Amino acid sequence: MFPATKFRPPTPGPNVIARPELFDQRSGARPAVVVVRAPAGYGKTTAAALWAEGGSLADGDPRAHGFGGHRPARCIWVSLDVDDDDPAGLWAAITAAAAGAGLWSGRVPEASGVGGARAGAIVPLIDAFAATDADWVLVLDDAHRLTHEDTVASLDWFVGRAPENLTTIVATRTPLALPAVDRFLARGRAIEVGVEELRLDDRQAAVLLRDAHGLELTASDVAHVVEVTGGWPAAVSLVGSALARGVPLAGIGAHRPDDGGLDALVREGLAGSSRQDHALLLSLSVFERFDAVTVQEVVQDDRAWPLAMEVAARTGLVATLDDEGRWWRLHHLVRDRLAAELQREDPLLRRELHRRAFAVFEREHDLVATIHHLLGADDYDTIADILANVRSTTIVPRQSLGLSWLDRIPESALDRDPRLAFYEAWATSTAGDATRRDRALARGRLAAVGRAVEGFRNWDDVEDFVHSMACFGDVGTAHRAGQRFLASYDASSPLMPLVAMRTASMRYLEGRCTEALELLDDVERAGPLARPLRLFVPAYRALCLFELDDRVAAAEQVERSVRARAAYKIGPDPVYLPAEQALARHRTESGDAVAGRAIAAGALETARQQGDSVLVVPHLLIELARAELALGRAAEAVVSLNRAEELCVGFSDPGALPARIRQVRERSKTRRSAAGNREALSRRELEVLTLLPSALSAAEIGSELFVSTNTVRSHVKSIHRKLGVTTRTEAVAAARRAGLIA
Repeated sequence: MFPATKFRPPTPGPNVIARPELFDQRSGARPAVVVVRAPAGYGKTTAAALWAEGGSLADGDPRAHGFGGHRPARCIWVSLDVDDDDPAGLWAAITAAAAGAGLWSGRVPEASGVGGARAGAIVPLIDAFAATDADWVLVLDDAHRLTHEDTVASLDWFVGRAPENLTTIVATRTPLALPAVDRFLARGRAIEVGVEELRLDDRQAAVLLRDAHGLELTASDVAHVVEVTGGWPAAVSLVGSALARGVPLAGIGAHRPDDGGLDALVREGLAGSSRQDHALLLSLSVFERFDAVTVQEVVQDDRAWPLAMEVAARTGLVATLDDEGRWWRLHHLVRDRLAAELQREDPLLRRELHRRAFAVFEREHDLVATIHHLLGADDYDTIADILANVRSTTIVPRQSLGLSWLDRIPESALDRDPRLAFYEAWATSTAGDATRRDRALARGRLAAVGRAVEGFRNWDDVEDFVHSMACFGDVGTAHRAGQRFLASYDASSPLMPLVAMRTASMRYLEGRCTEALELLDDVERAGPLARPLRLFVPAYRALCLFELDDRVAAAEQVERSVRARAAYKIGPDPVYLPAEQALARHRTESGDAVAGRAIAAGALETARQQGDSVLVVPHLLIELARAELALGRAAEAVVSLNRAEELCVGFSDPGALPARIRQVRERSKTRRSAAGNREALSRRELEVLTLLPSALSAAEIGSELFVSTNTVRSHVKSIHRKLGVTTRTEAVAAARRAGLIA
């Protein structure tokens, strides 16, 4: 899924300036977190790499100065990109890097969403670090790529709970909302390195100009270079390169990070007066990474690769990504400016270069690089072909990644291709975002006037397919959509097994379990099941059989589901929570209520912050209550049932859910409290409410729930209003009286 270069720091050039003084400000204890924040070109990656290298050196080695003589630490490096900007992507990348570093020998969890990431990746990763005797350094380079609130909050949750043998280094261009860093700063266990620390002084600039460019400048000339560049390392290097090529010092003006004149300095420093060299460097800007073979096939000029290596040796602004020196990249600062110039000057060439690069990386089966170059080529048709394929779940590693690609496609292209609207609607439906699903369906209907989606006769059928995938609290509508689709297509359609399984799940939710089993029989008779169905079909069979009181047959189906999960290495994922629901009930019904409770609670953790597309959250609460009752904890069972009932309030058609809640409630011999007469609390408000009895601040509650502090405060105000109270203490007391919290 990931190229190996993602997990290796760019190799510093031969003339890198070691700067151990950057980290002298810390106390003798190993810090929990180091944040290196500055614009592009200030050497953040180099500083992080040198820190990590220093931590891996033997005691007494002078290069280990930054760690103050602590014992060696092992390093895990992750270079982040825009495709990591969701909890699933971020923690899949980090756990893959950890596995590659030998932190654990098990599989990399395929966690999805915030709750799935926490249960499937973050907590196991924390445990894995804590279980070792070694010290570790985790470097997250280019962390400014993380912009989504839930992604950053998941990182904050990890940093705040990391064991003492781990130092996390975050290199970023922009500030990140990490309250855990503020707490560590207050305790003297964090370091912040910024522009003031990273900029070069006269002595360091003189060393760089001499060693990298062979320039012996006077003190006044060096001071002038530092003055016009502000000590910005990348600009100092570019000035040195320009001077070495004969550009007079007097002709170089001030080129700060936000100065448009930097474009001229990039041209002068990298290519001088050679138009041909500059044109080749413009061509290299289309790559996120490149090697000699790729450059030759895409740029199609024998001089391109030698020029890249010459610039690497002369400026350090082309860096290698591996020890073998195969893969290289332009420095972000240079690449971004050259790419912008290429787009302005020759957009046709830019698209052609990206098309050639797409062909190369497609052969390598590098999906992320393939999509990057398709986006660069403005080839949205091919992206639509990839995403709209009904088997795209086996091609695209996670829905959020596919949706992030859609976010980078212009609105004009989205509006004219119904295939893109279909993928967006399908992915957001199963991910629990009804609002975005409906927007995508509306856009697709307009686009579908002149263009069809492969596999469907018309857009009405697309809408039926999408609506059948998830009910969003309206079981009847989803069931009817599935029935219409099944009546319109024959068994040869590749969509039929999936729709039939989903329709069977709606029949289970409606309480029509015998009919659901009949439809599941049809699915299995139709032929070999696809990977997801091998987990889903036995799981829903088990749930139906439990409702029909056939525990023996239900247990057999649960075991089928468990074997399928193990065979396909499916980790915690909100999509597969019905299988957890069936397993939790099986454990409770088999006399192991402790395990049943643990499974239900873990599944609810996975579901946290996920849209409830198939009513699985209240059903999991029922299983939690069932286990609590079996353990003799009636009060706790009532709390779970009350929460499940609260979730039903906003549903237009919850199917058999209310009856199932009543059935379990009767076993507890309790009735719903008077709180049911009040305005219902939302699921998120209930999550905030459960944390109010703690000593956590609003910021810490936000960290727990992966939301902002302002969002928490807004929910608290709403809770106060609905419960008729004015303080946190009164809210807790009222909630306990109402049975909303234990």
